Amino acid sequence: MLFLLLPIYSFSQNDVTRIEKDTLFTTCGFKIKAGSDIKLGIGSLPNGDFKYVSISAASWANIMDHSMSKEGIGRRYNGHLLHVKKFRTDGNKKRGFVYYLVVGGGNLANYDIDIESAIASGEVEIPDQFKVKPNASQTGSPSAADELYKLKDLFDSKALTQEEYDSAKKKILAKY
Repeated sequence: MLFLLLPIYSFSQNDVTRIEKDTLFTTCGFKIKAGSDIKLGIGSLPNGDFKYVSISAASWANIMDHSMSKEGIGRRYNGHLLHVKKFRTDGNKKRGFVYYLVVGGGNLANYDIDIESAIASGEVEIPDQFKVKPNASQTGSPSAADELYKLKDLFDSKALTQEEYDSAKKKILAKY
């Protein structure tokens, strides 16, 4: 019985955020390599500031000014490219882990990005192939089943002839 569960377990591991060598794999499938650049999106706080991108606690800026907190960076960073230096994790097996990118933005400060939260909130832009595609019910476009159901109602109410019904049904099925 254990043999049958093994493929399911190994498949589910692919959907978990993890670090392998110099690559961080996110739950959406986006692979981030140390040494690559990522682009910031738009801050998710009401004033446009970032919630999940903050000055690193180990950054020289925090060491020099102890009054700086772990608050997010300002909205002036919208759209900036940041260079991925390394990865860091917080947490444990029982509570779970939070994965961070340690990045630099061309100045002396380093920044931490809670990557999964930043992706989910739009604070980090991801390539189109990793974005969740909306289905028909989310976009407002009716599905084939919805269209066929409405067509059948029209036919049953005698608003359409048999020929009109067959022709419209054929068009709907060809569209999907």
